[in-house]
Amino acid sequence: MNNEKFIDIINEIENISDLHSQDIPDLNLYMDQIMTLFDTYLSDNKRYPDDKLLTKTMINNYSKEGLIKKIKGKKYSKDHILQMLLIYSLKNTISIQEIKKILSPYHKETNKIEPIYNQYLDIKKELSHLVTNSLTQIIEEHDLNLNDQDQLTLMILYICTLSNQYKMIAEKMLDTFYIDE
Repeated sequence: MNNEKFIDIINEIENISDLHSQDIPDLNLYMDQIMTLFDTYLSDNKRYPDDKLLTKTMINNYSKEGLIKKIKGKKYSKDHILQMLLIYSLKNTISIQEIKKILSPYHKETNKIEPIYNQYLDIKKELSHLVTNSLTQIIEEHDLNLNDQDQLTLMILYICTLSNQYKMIAEKMLDTFYIDE
């Protein structure tokens, strides 16, 4: 790998697709339609082509675990889909029970989900750009050559350190602000 290829990778990740709330129909959708919606808008979020962004089992488990508000019949509302998108954004970092703590207050106050989701996407875009800039700056300031295996290893260590630090901050916030009663 060389530095240019790394820059291509971080730019690609910075510009990864999101499913915006205005792209979600106001009509209630069946599970298959939701999975198609995710695949249509978020396909570049997959690491491997065969990865599944959302499955029927996931949706059923989210419902059983109380991660999304109860459904009426077999169709899901826009609020359900927004809740699933938030779960999708959180599930690789924190536990299902922690996600439940965060999202359960919005089962009754569903009018808050869309503004929160929209603000999240806006700030996510800014953060992605900051990460791209900071990683580029690390390469430049430390004169890293990613063709060198040792320096490539260092770069991966830096990135994993950032990931771990952010995860630990989220965990501390959960431990501080979502205390079990």
